[in-house]
Amino acid sequence: MGVLKKFEQRLEGLVNGTFAKVFKSEVQPVEIAGALQRECDNNATIWNRDRTVVPNDFIVELSTPDFERLSPYSGQLGDELASMVRDYAKQQRYTFMGSIKVHLEKADDLDTGLYRVRSRTLASSSDQQAPQRAPAGGPAGRPGGYGYPPAAQPSGAPPMPAAPPPGGRPSPAAPMGGRGA
Repeated sequence: MGVLKKFEQRLEGLVNGTFAKVFKSEVQPVEIAGALQRECDNNATIWNRDRTVVPNDFIVELSTPDFERLSPYSGQLGDELASMVRDYAKQQRYTFMGSIKVHLEKADDLDTGLYRVRSRTLASSSDQQAPQRAPAGGPAGRPGGYGYPPAAQPSGAPPMPAAPPPGGRPSPAAPMGGRGA
């Protein structure tokens, strides 16, 4: 990721995080949708001139109050957000390695109105060709490479490919959010 992109993300996080703390507004699904689109853009990996692969497995970490408010709708909301990601990817000519999933999780370290998006590219078992190896260290010393920590994997999910696609490079999963985190 370029220096300018990192600076832009940090500035966005500072400005939006300050507003969220001052006004204590709740996270809205439209903000999550925008963050998922940015997550796709920021983690797009070019395989060849005809194929750009983006993450297909997303975890949206929410503050306790936001999680309690949205969790009764998590199944339907996850499906709607996955559909939105699919539509956005079609517009951008992105492809996926497997089915799109969006999960909501509670994060005790976030205040009301703040959220984080983590993503990874999870290949379906028929598409998975990369050899498995131990994940590299992620941002802020968290394990998990360019995905999220293995402990956060949904049960029954196949392991994440540790190797980037040929000719590509992994993109670190950075904390994201419309209002910073």
